[in-house]
Amino acid sequence: MIVTITPNPSLDYTYELPSGEFRLGGVIRPTDTRCDAGGKGVNVARALSLNGIRSRAVLTLGQTEGQHILDLLMLEDLDTRPLLVKGASRVNVTLVDTAGNTTKINSLGSPISPGECRGLIALAVTATDEIDWLVTCGSLPPTVEKNFHAMAVVSGKEINAKTAVDCTGEALILACQAGVDLIKPNVHELSDIVKRPLKVLNDVVAAAKELIALGAGSVIVSMGSQGALYVSSTKTLYATAAKVKPRSTSGAGDSSLAGFLSKIDKGVEEALLESMAWGAAAVALPGSKMPVESDIASYRGQSKVTDKPDLNMVVTGD
Repeated sequence: MIVTITPNPSLDYTYELPSGEFRLGGVIRPTDTRCDAGGKGVNVARALSLNGIRSRAVLTLGQTEGQHILDLLMLEDLDTRPLLVKGASRVNVTLVDTAGNTTKINSLGSPISPGECRGLIALAVTATDEIDWLVTCGSLPPTVEKNFHAMAVVSGKEINAKTAVDCTGEALILACQAGVDLIKPNVHELSDIVKRPLKVLNDVVAAAKELIALGAGSVIVSMGSQGALYVSSTKTLYATAAKVKPRSTSGAGDSSLAGFLSKIDKGVEEALLESMAWGAAAVALPGSKMPVESDIASYRGQSKVTDKPDLNMVVTGD
């Protein structure tokens, strides 16, 4: 089983607009609107569950918005273990135009107490089921200590689960120092952590190795239309991206992480190829809708993995 932890889940509203319609001070009428339960860990669990892989989402739930999140997850028949908290769950808004441009307005969320933080992690690791992977993801609510994901990693290791983290900044550094097995920053987040621009692929490899030196077991760096890089102490692999007409990038990174975890028992190369297919399928879907097998199938075979990439390739991350 794969268990995900999301300390700051959200209601994700997505509005699709004609290209060029977004303007400050104007009245905008979207061509399509959808609402999904969101938050990185929630999305990972949704994607896995929709593709028949046993998963569970452990998350905080606030007041009215929290009930809406729970209702949406129940509609997808996702195994959900909520921790009810005093604050309100956050609401995010994404504007996407037909040219593929995405504008996101992400709320901070409401503070949760140290006791609620400990309770959330305990809820994830005290399950009677055997946990293969404990995946802790996303932004932290205000006042929550930056070591939250690191605490979850330590708890996961105590039950002999593999651990994965998708977060940013100091929280990611602390997770590395806690010995996380896998992290998944995008190239911009990685650049922010090492505090320098990553201009070519060799720069990305070097930055990923710095996080491995801190304690991370392996790193997947997502680079948008340029694919992804996998780095461990013994292996460097580069995967090209599948060709896709983007509809929404919301949740695409979460879907790609789910795809990787779905095949990691088959080896890193196969997992990386599956990750590319799941990520591409998510980009082609509206809002933060997670792909199912019929969405993913057409993107398999479009990506290639090599252990001898062009290290001088200019990196854009777009």
